[in-house]
Amino acid sequence: MTGPRRKPHVTGPRRSRPKFTREATVRLWLHRQGLTRPRGSTPLDAPAFVEHLERTGALQLDSVNVVDRAHYLTLWSRFGSYDRSDVDQWVYGDHLAYEYWGHEASILPISHLPLGRRRMRRFPPASWSGRAWWSRYATSTASKRRVLRRLRAQGPLESVDFQPRPAEREAETDSLAWRLREDKRSLKLLWHDGRVAVAGRRHFRCVYDLAERVYPDGPAATLAEYHDSWLLIGLSGCGISPERHLVNYFTGPELNAAERRRVIARNLRRKRIVEVEVEGLRGPCYALPEHLDGVDQLPEPEGTTLICPFDSLLWQRKRAAELLDFYYTVEIYVPAAKRRYGYYVLPILHDGRFVGRLDPKLHRDRAVLEIRALHLEPNFAPTPRFEAGLDDAIAGLADFLGATDIAMPQNG
Repeated sequence: MTGPRRKPHVTGPRRSRPKFTREATVRLWLHRQGLTRPRGSTPLDAPAFVEHLERTGALQLDSVNVVDRAHYLTLWSRFGSYDRSDVDQWVYGDHLAYEYWGHEASILPISHLPLGRRRMRRFPPASWSGRAWWSRYATSTASKRRVLRRLRAQGPLESVDFQPRPAEREAETDSLAWRLREDKRSLKLLWHDGRVAVAGRRHFRCVYDLAERVYPDGPAATLAEYHDSWLLIGLSGCGISPERHLVNYFTGPELNAAERRRVIARNLRRKRIVEVEVEGLRGPCYALPEHLDGVDQLPEPEGTTLICPFDSLLWQRKRAAELLDFYYTVEIYVPAAKRRYGYYVLPILHDGRFVGRLDPKLHRDRAVLEIRALHLEPNFAPTPRFEAGLDDAIAGLADFLGATDIAMPQNG
């Protein structure tokens, strides 16, 4: 005989994932990026600077200076005109932030230094071992010791200080030239592994010093915290996002697909993130729970501003394409004959939508901001309000750059 039949275990209906519209997702994204209010609504002071770094994760640094340095221009897009020396003081004087790898070379909030220290301790990544390019670029222990001795004895140095001195140039030998070139590479590698830090900049050139003279004391993040930062910093800057939109947003941790899945699963289990759906967006999306309160009450974005090619809003261009129907390429790296829009194109953000592109160039010798081309998106019909907003953005940019005249394109 068989015993009494058990009743089947009945569970309640599976809890559905919260669902958001694409419009609400974009509003949250622009809110996290500080781009929902007209440019200059909030003045740039030290707390606002730190808050921007904490929310977006970093300010990308780039050497191209056709208009202005990328980090200065990114801040202008949100805060309007400000004193660049204030930013330099907050980073290199007050140490509210530091330079390291975040999304490429970046300015990062000092609260993230433990994450940076973990990357420093794991440099070079194991994935670089055995690669031909790394074998050519890596330097000897002797070279690194020479660099550290010079910094200890002479204080902060630039890479140009690792060039032949006038007295050495006449007697320069192949061995001396090789040693100096190697030491310049060592200077950068020592920055990556945390023994050297950027203590300041002169005309955008890095000034390096021993790390203990620059970084405050403190611990390194655990490996799990470091890996989690890829996800948590990405969601801080993006709001609601599928995994593919987070790839290459914060690039400190170099995680493969399997590692990213483990990070997501771990943070779902710990309820540090939640899984949601976005109407019309493929695949599951994720968010920090604290960012979802009041999403539907966020105001519609307002204002017209110009966005730097290296702005955190565009770090993941697949996201701009899927959420804002905006397909963007940095054409600096495209041969001139093949460029479609121009060399250093600034997307135009109007009321939370990309509506066009501007190709500017600052002629510093003549104090002229030249607008070489203006391209509006095919599906955008300009209004008087937009035209007034664009004129104000161009005039505001000229003022920030110190230009006394603006040259518009012939068809402008």
